[in-house]
Amino acid sequence: MPLKSWIIVLILSSISTVMCAQLFQNDGHKQRVKVAAKYIYNQEEELADKAMKAVTSKLPDHPMNPMMSAVYLLWQEMPMKTTDTVFQEFEKYLRETIRLADELPDEYYDEKIFFDMSARALLAEHYADEGAYVKAINEARRTYANVKQGFDLVDENPEFLLTTGLYNYFREAYPEKYPIYKSFVWIFKNGDKEKGLEQLHRATKETIISRVEAYLYLSYIYLRYENDKYKAYEVLNELYTLFPNNNYFKVKYIEALVLNDMYEEAYPLILEVKEVQKTYYVASSEVFYGMYKELYEGDNITALTSYNIAISKIEELRGQGSHYISQAYLGAGRCYAKFGNKKKSREYFEKALEYSETTWVKEELEQHLATLK
Repeated sequence: MPLKSWIIVLILSSISTVMCAQLFQNDGHKQRVKVAAKYIYNQEEELADKAMKAVTSKLPDHPMNPMMSAVYLLWQEMPMKTTDTVFQEFEKYLRETIRLADELPDEYYDEKIFFDMSARALLAEHYADEGAYVKAINEARRTYANVKQGFDLVDENPEFLLTTGLYNYFREAYPEKYPIYKSFVWIFKNGDKEKGLEQLHRATKETIISRVEAYLYLSYIYLRYENDKYKAYEVLNELYTLFPNNNYFKVKYIEALVLNDMYEEAYPLILEVKEVQKTYYVASSEVFYGMYKELYEGDNITALTSYNIAISKIEELRGQGSHYISQAYLGAGRCYAKFGNKKKSREYFEKALEYSETTWVKEELEQHLATLK
């Protein structure tokens, strides 16, 4: 199973911690965490700070506090790179989370599992990003052990719908998409794709905090695996409506809009994201701006400029945003084909095929390349 397909979900969902005995049975603690999470996800920093302090005052020396600090930092820097100096602070919070989780009494069984699992999973994902695979595997091994324990808790607590649903889906879907891994996954407990999707949909309705990650990864599944653009739009429309200030969610929503030819709705949001002075947002917004100009207005010259800006910016991201580079190369290839430059068109289509992750991109590329033979 790919680390990046579900690890972030395990981490961010732990911010709720309402599944554990101490918090789940206390409505006041539960409400305070819910409020803090709302402000963190909506990137309302002052309100988030105040809400986090309210939680800490009621639950001092609790692993939830460093975990919330880690997640808060993550969303301030999203997407975070391990080369950033802030990563050291992020890592420190997660190690403190693991330490405090280990010190919890045994009667807080759910808490011990979820905090340890969440912190280790986030560490594993970021270690993998920087190529520290031994560290990543060590943390992921412990994460999987905790996920397995969560299978037995899902009927008692809906918060486990998220992790169990993700496992059920990706345990089957990933080797189907990448057959080379089929010979390795036999050591893992069998999953169920349909059940996994059902559990993730339930998580968007029945959980308190982890519904946000359920929304995000349902959209990921529908775009990257199920090739269902409209279902991805439905999911992301709900998420964006809940958290309109979150630029990362906004980018995902824009993608769903343009893929469903909703260019008029997408355009003002594209312009908003173009103003965010971070490479990830500049790159992704240029891809969508290019698609708007090319496919809606028919301005291929401006579109090509945007696609090439996106390509140059995405190369700075070291893998983050690689999905968008395939769309940028695809769009640029279409433009060159319209200009009659078959050589350039083929060159860009072949680069797009190299980076493509989704069925619809691959199918369109195959059609274009067939016409150039």
